[in-house]
Amino acid sequence: MQVYSVKEISDYIQNTLKKDPILSNVWVEGEISNFNKNISGHVYFRLKDDKALISCMIFKTMSLAKTINLKDGDKVQLRGSITTYQGSSTYQLLVKECKKSGTGDLFQKYLELKEKLEKEGYFSELTKKSITKYPKSIGVITSSTGAAVNDICRTIKRRYPICDILIYHCVVQGEQSAQSIIEGIKYMDDQNLDTMIVGRGGGSFEDLNSYNDENLLKAIYNAKTPIISAVGHENDFMLSDFVADLRASTPTAAAELATADFEELKIYLQESYAKINRILSRRFEDENQELEYYGKQLEFLGPKNIIKEHVDNLQKLKENLKKAYKKNLVDKYNQELNIYHKLNLLKPDKLLSLEIDKLNKVRITMIKNLISNISYKELILDSYKNNLLHLNPSTILEKGYAKVLKDDKNISSVDDVKKNDNIILIMKDGKLDTLVQNKEKFNE
Repeated sequence: MQVYSVKEISDYIQNTLKKDPILSNVWVEGEISNFNKNISGHVYFRLKDDKALISCMIFKTMSLAKTINLKDGDKVQLRGSITTYQGSSTYQLLVKECKKSGTGDLFQKYLELKEKLEKEGYFSELTKKSITKYPKSIGVITSSTGAAVNDICRTIKRRYPICDILIYHCVVQGEQSAQSIIEGIKYMDDQNLDTMIVGRGGGSFEDLNSYNDENLLKAIYNAKTPIISAVGHENDFMLSDFVADLRASTPTAAAELATADFEELKIYLQESYAKINRILSRRFEDENQELEYYGKQLEFLGPKNIIKEHVDNLQKLKENLKKAYKKNLVDKYNQELNIYHKLNLLKPDKLLSLEIDKLNKVRITMIKNLISNISYKELILDSYKNNLLHLNPSTILEKGYAKVLKDDKNISSVDDVKKNDNIILIMKDGKLDTLVQNKEKFNE
């Protein structure tokens, strides 16, 4: 029994392919997929039809590598040799010549559906919902066994750990994948979430083609919850990216777009808190200085001091009037006494006695009039004093009334203020800063 090494078998297969008259120089027709000019200079892509695909490559040393310019979906005819890669026991087509023959059926359907949906307004920015900046819960619709779900969850927990994550496992590739994703969207849309992420990791155009399904695109468009599409890598553009409310280049990028950075938010809140404290401290200092100023102004210009000065003046005037009336009374008495003595000197006694009686009556009348006049003046002075005391704002404030100011002006009517205006109430022992919450005018 002959036993061969793995390399011997690989070499035998490679040599067999090189000697085969068809496989060593064959024309193959199909559709371009995953076209990539590597940074090394080599060109890699796949050629496929509706049932199979084959890997293709062009070495950088070949002139075709410098001139070939294809894109996914191009339909081409390629001439080359079937070779093997011994390291992984795979075969590939080493391309030596290329002829374009049109656009591939799969990519053509993609372009036609894209044009149709764009005309119907599915890509319009006017219908897109904004992504919640600070979400409470995020739904992830992808395969629970793929790398994408791990990248999304890890990124969300790192950036915004207070957010809940709901995962809906679905098939992301193959004939049943579109319907599976649709069911996930409908389920998550009923869970009252803030955001949904729909997507998967990278793959070929045909692997990602489920996200070009028209029914899936309509489900994304009609969802109430904002949706981020995160399919494949940076260069992969599926129609779900255009219909969704936001497109992310990768699943990790979707998680970043769906959340705020918690550490940055904490720093921002701390800085804002410190800034508000500084502003409030300065404001309180300014208000205290202003209050001290107005307090001194009220003490200096307040009506209490002015009224006290007038009361003192009135009291002095009252005392002076009393003294004047008493002096006048004494003078009148002395005058009458002089007249009496003169009459006694003139005689006759009877006439003198009559005149004396008259004079006594006149004297008594004058005294009564003077006393009555003095009492009347005292009543007037007391009335003035009482009126002044009633008009004294301090007396009014003592009874529970308050003086109302707005912008340092007296307010006497509800028409002078509006709702949410700031007003100041001057009380007997201080002032209050208040906010008008409601006002009601009494019927006249």
